[in-house]
Amino acid sequence: MKRSKKYTCRMAAYCMAAGLALGSGVFFALPPMEAAASPEFAYPPEKWAALRDNVMEYGELADLVHEYNVTVINNRLEYDEYRGKSHDDLKNAYQDLADTMYQASDDLLDSVNEDDPGYGSAAAQAALSRVQAEQNQDLADAQNEDGAIKKLEYERDEAQLVQQAQTKMISYWQKEEARPSLEAAYALAQAQYEAAAVRAGAGMLSQAELLAAQEKAESAKGALRTNEKEQDSLRRELCVMTGWAHDASPDIQPVPIPGEEELNAVCPEEDTNRAVQMNFVQRANEGRLKYTSTAGNQREVMEKKVAAGAGKIKADVAAKYQLLCQARENYEQAAREYKLAESQAEAAELRQGLGMISANQYEEQRAGLVQKQAAARQAGLSLRQALEDYRWTVNGLAQAE
Repeated sequence: MKRSKKYTCRMAAYCMAAGLALGSGVFFALPPMEAAASPEFAYPPEKWAALRDNVMEYGELADLVHEYNVTVINNRLEYDEYRGKSHDDLKNAYQDLADTMYQASDDLLDSVNEDDPGYGSAAAQAALSRVQAEQNQDLADAQNEDGAIKKLEYERDEAQLVQQAQTKMISYWQKEEARPSLEAAYALAQAQYEAAAVRAGAGMLSQAELLAAQEKAESAKGALRTNEKEQDSLRRELCVMTGWAHDASPDIQPVPIPGEEELNAVCPEEDTNRAVQMNFVQRANEGRLKYTSTAGNQREVMEKKVAAGAGKIKADVAAKYQLLCQARENYEQAAREYKLAESQAEAAELRQGLGMISANQYEEQRAGLVQKQAAARQAGLSLRQALEDYRWTVNGLAQAE
């Protein structure tokens, strides 16, 4: 069967991850993409086609992470060991392991005499085995989880990875939107330096002023190059997170700017209640509290965590909502400034045509327009970031501890 470019890149990514794992001495299974992904009937054929093409869309990030992120795949495999496990199942597993290690320690010491040449080595091995046994005994005694709590932990990991992918894609496009402004700034600074060089050659400008113009041009060029490098780094990170090879070049589609309808759908009152109900950490802590022994102070610690969790979640939602409101105001202000800059640029074009301003003055006006346009687009992306931060706070990732 013919494979898309994405398939080839993703298989390379899995192989690379497997090699890194083996090289570090840590082994975990990395199945082929087809085996790791959800069954074919999980999505309609057209959606599978979209996920497997060489285009990365913002709206696909959650599904791409779910199907192709190596951490999510390994968590899914690991969770199979916990699926349906009760608290007693997990407690007994740690207890059985502790008993096995205790027995191994005893058997090792019984197998040699103190006078034997290898007694010292055997005693050290036995001591290590006993330490491991005691650690597993502590885990068994303190065990307060079940399969459902483990599932919450894996779901939280996946949600955080999706959030990170969204943030990186937004940052990638912020770099992209900054590029025209940086290019315009460099072109203007270079033109000013060249004009300064001509004036300096004619004795109309000092050497210090010429050097200042040169430094300004070099600084603008450096800013452009830094932006390019940072954008390329974000592309590589995005590729690895969503299943491509790190050096792949998918078509990364623009991030949509939130519209009025999307923003007006935010309801802090309803969202606050949902945030408490959905929070991964709070739900897990409530589950752990049921299994925490009344002996010692661990029970009191868990009770305080659960009691304080709801308040922390509500405070986080309120804080994220304020940031969202501020981002919305900033975007609206940046949009107004861009419209004003458009009007000023049109006026400058007329004046330049009439010979009322110089070519450099006209270029300065055009550069200002490009900067205002970039600022408006970047403010729109910041608004998207603030909206996603708020949404994730509502949908399980608010700070609860």
